[in-house]
Amino acid sequence: MKKTILILVCCLPVFSCVKTDLINDRVDPKLFISNPLLELKKGGTAHQFEVNYFNYVGKKIENPKVSWSSSDSSVLAITEDGLATGVDFGTATVTATLTTKEEQLTITNSDIVKVSSATLTESIEFLGTIVTTSNYELEGSYTLKVHKDENNVLRLSLGEDYKASTSLPGLYIYLGNNPNSVADAYEIGAVTIFEGAHFYDLPSTISIYDYSYILYWCKPFGVKVGEGQIQ
Repeated sequence: MKKTILILVCCLPVFSCVKTDLINDRVDPKLFISNPLLELKKGGTAHQFEVNYFNYVGKKIENPKVSWSSSDSSVLAITEDGLATGVDFGTATVTATLTTKEEQLTITNSDIVKVSSATLTESIEFLGTIVTTSNYELEGSYTLKVHKDENNVLRLSLGEDYKASTSLPGLYIYLGNNPNSVADAYEIGAVTIFEGAHFYDLPSTISIYDYSYILYWCKPFGVKVGEGQIQ
């Protein structure tokens, strides 16, 4: 009897991170341009826009059928396949539109592009905040950035204000597209630093536009304890 009580007491901290609410794995489908631009050179090399599409459970769907448009074709022209050309100086908005097969929802994503005499440049940095989703302490700022000066390394950096409770059991960090699941997420690894600035260098197979969430998970018990939205 004493042995049984001892086991239950030891397990209480683990199960305290479990929410009693029923988790719904459905998320809003998301479409976003995976290689947006800041500037495109007038009369220069055309830019092939591409998209990532994640369905109602956050699963990436390959080769989605999208339509492309430009708000001002006299400034920036774009084909049905997303090939953009700088026609004249100015600013135009490129929009990708998709109708989902599952729910017949129409979703869009846009990119504002300046056509100038400059060379093509990309937007390659996201900033945000990690927040707790449990009773445990977990917070801090983050930066997701491509480091051009380090062979285009994609790095997830946590700020000096980062703090995580050392009482969290089996804490792991992931990149994912469904805040309620890590089924199709990329596992960065076990959390070994619980306070202060640190970073994770990600493999070259991962693009800065591939994921929408940073997820902290009690891996042994399959429970989310924190998240940060990438946007």
